[in-house]
Amino acid sequence: MTADVNRIRVTMEQMDRLLRALEDLRLNVLPTNPQLFAAMAEAPLDDLRRLRGEINQCVVELAPSA
Repeated sequence: MTADVNRIRVTMEQMDRLLRALEDLRLNVLPTNPQLFAAMAEAPLDDLRRLRGEINQCVVELAPSA
């Protein structure tokens, strides 16, 4: 169980870094070049979706069986 909790913590840290990168893009790229922002934001958004799926899977594994 501790390994699962650590995995969730590490995954959430990765998500936080991706969100900070997206925020930086939003502030520095979007105002001057929306098309470039869209292209550059695509990969981090895909990664966030993947990581969200990993978190959901961990939560399912940690949930008590009924």
